[in-house]
Amino acid sequence: MRRDPDAVRTLPEALERKATQRPDTPYLRHGGRHLTYGELDDRADAVAGGLRSAGVDPGDTVCLSLYNSPAYVCTVFALAKLGAVAAPIDTRFTGDTLAYVLSQTGADVILVDADTRSAYEAVRGQVPNVTTEYLLGEGQNHGYRPFSDLRRDPPDDPPRADVSETDTASITYVQRHAAERPRGVMLPHFSYVNTGREAVALFEFGPEDRVFTTLPLYSIFTLHLGLMGTLLAEAEFVLDQQFDPDRFWDRLESSGATAFLYLSRMLSVLYNQERGPAGGAESVEWAIGHGFGFDTDEELIRNFEERFGITVLEGYGVTEVATIATYNRPDDRRPGSVGKPASYVDVRVVDDEDRPVGPGETGEIVVRPTRPNTTMQGYYDDPEGTVEAWRNQWIHTRDIGYLDEDGFLHFVANRDNSIYRGTVAGRISSLEIESVIDANPGVAESAVVGVTNERGSEEIKAVVVPAEGTDLDPVDICQHCERQLPYLKVPRFIAIREALPRSPSGKVQKRELSDGVRGAWDRESGYELSR
Repeated sequence: MRRDPDAVRTLPEALERKATQRPDTPYLRHGGRHLTYGELDDRADAVAGGLRSAGVDPGDTVCLSLYNSPAYVCTVFALAKLGAVAAPIDTRFTGDTLAYVLSQTGADVILVDADTRSAYEAVRGQVPNVTTEYLLGEGQNHGYRPFSDLRRDPPDDPPRADVSETDTASITYVQRHAAERPRGVMLPHFSYVNTGREAVALFEFGPEDRVFTTLPLYSIFTLHLGLMGTLLAEAEFVLDQQFDPDRFWDRLESSGATAFLYLSRMLSVLYNQERGPAGGAESVEWAIGHGFGFDTDEELIRNFEERFGITVLEGYGVTEVATIATYNRPDDRRPGSVGKPASYVDVRVVDDEDRPVGPGETGEIVVRPTRPNTTMQGYYDDPEGTVEAWRNQWIHTRDIGYLDEDGFLHFVANRDNSIYRGTVAGRISSLEIESVIDANPGVAESAVVGVTNERGSEEIKAVVVPAEGTDLDPVDICQHCERQLPYLKVPRFIAIREALPRSPSGKVQKRELSDGVRGAWDRESGYELSR
């Protein structure tokens, strides 16, 4: 935060500026080792030279199917220097989903590692566009080109394309629900710089900070907020392999971090661990992230802060808006909310006709950039999807929330995880009901969906998988919900199943569960709720 980040507009400029100003300053830490700004820039130049020799030209797309590593970061910057496009691949994608994504990119080149190689090889025959394959890691190459070849002979004159802030830097594939194919979100170079700059301003990052993350680099949250926020602030970025709740606190403490990044259920998982530093890791001041309705609960956040001595800064954003739409600031926060809009966007909550709704009323969260080249350029090779998402000049997030009287946004659920209960209750979160049901010791897991009724609203249907050796009674589930939820959130229909339908990436396919109520227990057939 000590230097002006406005001077740079692209990824190569950002790294090269720091490499010139602070060549010997440690920046990226991983596995007990660190890279300085100068070393990272030199390695990125070397990889850029290797990729250029392999035939990668400006505008070409390269798929990165890798777990976290310094090589991943080097390759992202190398591609940016070439004017090529990085396509970070979600390592959870397998089978037909992975084949579709790799084909849709049109990429000739892919980088895999020991942990992603088998998933790629299972679909290799379905992606004839990929002709050049690199393997990251030591040991046998298994017929791949070794990644080390890319940086074996650093060029005397590293390749450097004339890159503009409007050029596409990455295509990130997002799958909002299991029934749809992933969409490739195209983000320009300046979106990286802008989000990084916003992170510096919001969280007051500076050279004294060290930010720790276990989040994957295929996430724009990690690349935009984590990588670029720390780079522009001259803070250190500590990159761990992946989230392991049993080892998280030890690794966080040993890193000396001042903040860590989280997504989804990480806070609740950590809070529910029996072990953990009694007063939190001493150096850690902030937990920064997006709970997406899982960990946005005010009580959880307050309990987490009290137990660990770490302040939670919860925010909201999706890949399409370059990960930051709203955030709680250190000096302006409301636990239970996801904060106020960032400096470069307008945020509204609208009804199904795109009309703004009043404070406290639920609707779809829509976002409009007020600064150019800061959000998505569109979905790759999907003009119809782009027009639909950008309708009326607002990015439609498909998430449900509401704004309170003071302008704080409150996240309710993704539209696919929300249930319309009519004009009185509006949309409610199925995730909230699932969390209550899952807390029953006789339940292994559950999924809650809406079933349209004759009045045009939706009844609540819960599909419940019993824990092993348990004989579940729907009446018991209903009574369990009644004790902990308002009556408008108690399921009417309850079905007991052996398993939930899932996609190849493991997501529950809720659309298959909302196709009717045949065979489900009906609360109105005899059980009466107490009000």
